[in-house]
Amino acid sequence: MSSLVLELQEDALDTSVTVLSLLRKALVVARKLKIQEFQHWIQNELDGYPEGLELPQYRFMYGELKAYNPVHGWVPVIIAPEIQKFISKRPAHQPISQIESLFENTKNANSSLVTMPAGLDDLLRSYDRIDYEMAIHIDPSQARGVLEAVRDIVLNWSLKLDEDGILSEGMTFSQEEKQIAAQYDYSSFQQIINIRLSQMQNSSSESQSNLEGFNNDLRGANVANFANQVIGNARQQANQYNSPAEQLLNFADTATQIQKLLEQLSKTYSTETVSGRMQLATEAVTRIEGDSNLMQRVLSALQVGGVSALEQLLNHPAASFVIAALEDWQKTRGA
Repeated sequence: MSSLVLELQEDALDTSVTVLSLLRKALVVARKLKIQEFQHWIQNELDGYPEGLELPQYRFMYGELKAYNPVHGWVPVIIAPEIQKFISKRPAHQPISQIESLFENTKNANSSLVTMPAGLDDLLRSYDRIDYEMAIHIDPSQARGVLEAVRDIVLNWSLKLDEDGILSEGMTFSQEEKQIAAQYDYSSFQQIINIRLSQMQNSSSESQSNLEGFNNDLRGANVANFANQVIGNARQQANQYNSPAEQLLNFADTATQIQKLLEQLSKTYSTETVSGRMQLATEAVTRIEGDSNLMQRVLSALQVGGVSALEQLLNHPAASFVIAALEDWQKTRGA
């Protein structure tokens, strides 16, 4: 008799099986075994991740800022490296079916994914007075990376089920198999993928920073990992403290500080419930208000880019509550 778990392994190894089909079969296994953490993960992959929910590391894509020149077409925009870093990292909230479709369409057309988050266009135009249309171009291999990460998670999960003696007979799992499944935490496979990707991205970013000159166009970096030395170099290039370049650097640096603050508070407050996220956001706002220097930087950043641009850079379950507070600041304090 066939085994659902062994079929799942075969499907994960067969690249002709779509990731959408693979996830649907994985959902059947997770539901029958009552493995809730995997059910939630699979459901988010199938339906898309809601705005405000913290994304897995593999759900970010890295692109290159380009401007459309009427004569030469799309050409790279050469800007300060850390500014390129903070705009190049784009979240992918879409359902896995859409990502598969995007990958196939762009792969066959030999083109790239094109996006431009709301709020960033005006901010970038003010930085370098670029009159042409701008967009972030993402290589299709980035979408494939998302699909392969999901496939790897399902494969490793099914292998662990096999090792634990959980196979099924046909579509049915025994009571003993369900009891074994209840003893283990299978969410670690997603965490392993995240750690591996984070290490690869940090290593890639450090190597690129060491090999390329300051004026080169850097790609694929994390907004939370700005290099202090690079920021200092870029600030020396600014014509004056209040120049557009300096303002944009302050905007990027401020977004990084807020992101780090939210991540720090996540160790104390739960992000699993609405009340927990509200408590975390309240504490974050209290700390910002209690730090006059940070508060002034936030208000200055809002003057440059506005709330919508800042919202694009924050990836945290409580970000929407913090953004709501910043919008209130913008109204009451004339930011």
